[in-house]
Amino acid sequence: MTPTLTEFDPTRIPYQIEVLRDIRRRFDYKAHSFHEVLLSGSVGSAKSILLAHVAVTHCLLYPRARFCLARRSMPDLKRTIFQTVLEHIEDMDSSLYSVNETNASIFFHSTKSEIISTSWADRKAKKARSLQLSGIGFEEVTENDDKDKRAYDELRLRVNRLPHVPEQIIIAATNPDAPSHWAYKHWITSDEPNRHVYYSVTTDNPFLPASYIEQLKKDLDPKMAERMLHGKWIEIEDEVVYYAYSRERNFINSSYEIDPRYPVGFSFDFNIGVGKPMSCVFFQIKGDEFHFFNEVVIEGARTENIMEDAASRGLFDISRSYFCNGDATGKRRDTRSKHSDYDIITEFMRRFRNKRGEAPAFDLNVPTANPPIRDRHNLMNAYCLNLKKEVRLFVYKDAPTMDEGMRLTKLRTGSHYIEDDSKYYQHITTAAGYAVHYHSSNRNRNNAVQMIKR
Repeated sequence: MTPTLTEFDPTRIPYQIEVLRDIRRRFDYKAHSFHEVLLSGSVGSAKSILLAHVAVTHCLLYPRARFCLARRSMPDLKRTIFQTVLEHIEDMDSSLYSVNETNASIFFHSTKSEIISTSWADRKAKKARSLQLSGIGFEEVTENDDKDKRAYDELRLRVNRLPHVPEQIIIAATNPDAPSHWAYKHWITSDEPNRHVYYSVTTDNPFLPASYIEQLKKDLDPKMAERMLHGKWIEIEDEVVYYAYSRERNFINSSYEIDPRYPVGFSFDFNIGVGKPMSCVFFQIKGDEFHFFNEVVIEGARTENIMEDAASRGLFDISRSYFCNGDATGKRRDTRSKHSDYDIITEFMRRFRNKRGEAPAFDLNVPTANPPIRDRHNLMNAYCLNLKKEVRLFVYKDAPTMDEGMRLTKLRTGSHYIEDDSKYYQHITTAAGYAVHYHSSNRNRNNAVQMIKR
């Protein structure tokens, strides 16, 4: 007798239990069933927990099963769905399984089944596409554009290749996107009998505190809230990425007066090549507001050129405290130098001294990996104008490239989230987005404030 999925975890919310029962009802074990499931839901509706549960129970129920977790980028996969899976099994006897965090895999000793991981964007993904699988869990499947549909189809063909596993399943979790996205066409408008869609909204999760909903209202602009809070597949008709930005609301046609109570931040987007300038934006965070007041944008520049230019224009002062954000790839050393970009920045700030040998306080606030592009866009729009009608992002006249980028940056043709980076003004908005994401989504704003006391 096949055990029910619910017996492994009795703590799920009603939405999850209903979905699991319906999935189980659809399987015909005598016929060796294969199904494709889409969990379409807004933020916090417990889609990922449900996906994690299916992955774990699949491996506990069926001997020699192989379930693959997939997301566009491996760092995002390890940070999100793989951590959710680990949390899902943390109450199990640890002797029953082995975890390899390097390649994000889990081996279950009792069934000799395994959970493996792959990304769509990494070259290593081709290896997973040659495996025999009994299940796949796609996290945030709408991160993948139309051109990525082929990668989905390739992975999909690897399922239903293990005849000893009666339940062959693909389960994809995502926030809604535009109806023009391939995932909408693949599941929602499809008449294939083995494709099923389950919808959820944030309020379906009764365990979310009221403070979480309030924070969402701060972190979402009115248009994106229709997708991320209400779970609707809608077009956002604006062609520009930062559609919530308005010169009337967000642009200040005067120079900014630096507030001595707060440290000064600067954030980088590192680029090399024609039309892709290295870009650095300067800002202050005052309360919950971002004030972007100056910039350095130089095509063909090296990191030291940016720092020297900023210093020559008086943007560094030993009387102030500074912190640096930016592109996480700047931590890597490359063939041009024995030092990373952030090594160069740190050394410059260490050497920047007055005649008395005094240097400004300096801190480096750069994560190990860049945030998902869509998350960065959503937060930037929310800071321009959120559901609570708050305006928390301001651009001053001495940052004209950023003003231009906020008004004009568009998505790459055929993409639902990747910017057209062929325009010189796009890169400064990316630098600003790194700063906004770091200090808002990670709630690390207090770190910068503490620097005042140094």
